[in-house]
Amino acid sequence: MKKIKAVLVFSCVFLVLSLSAFSFTGCGKVAQFSDPIIENILISMNKADYAGFSKDFDNTMKQELNEQNFNDFLAQVNGVIGNYKEGSKKIVGVSVNNDLTTATYTADFEKAEDISVEVTYKKIDGVMKVVGLWFK
Repeated sequence: MKKIKAVLVFSCVFLVLSLSAFSFTGCGKVAQFSDPIIENILISMNKADYAGFSKDFDNTMKQELNEQNFNDFLAQVNGVIGNYKEGSKKIVGVSVNNDLTTATYTADFEKAEDISVEVTYKKIDGVMKVVGLWFK
């Protein structure tokens, strides 16, 4: 009986550790392509640089958040949370739903810390493109 309990406990611990490793590996793989993209987006916002900000957007994102309304977008974000503190972002979650991958980060800004930044990607012509961006 003790052997069965020991085997069950070991199996449960192994399963939990395996699932944790899988989840962290998923975050790691997404972070490899996502980290530089989101850092560029946030730094480009600090510089009010639309070309840098939008360089990884798909065509729909570029139409929705175009250069004409970029300043309004910046005013809304900066008015509430201020400029991004470079290098403060941390990936805290990844979600994959069909062909969309969402990376969730926390980042620090001048007026607020631990702001949730979500970016959604879709592979288009073999390249991961930003198709959604949210600040919470």
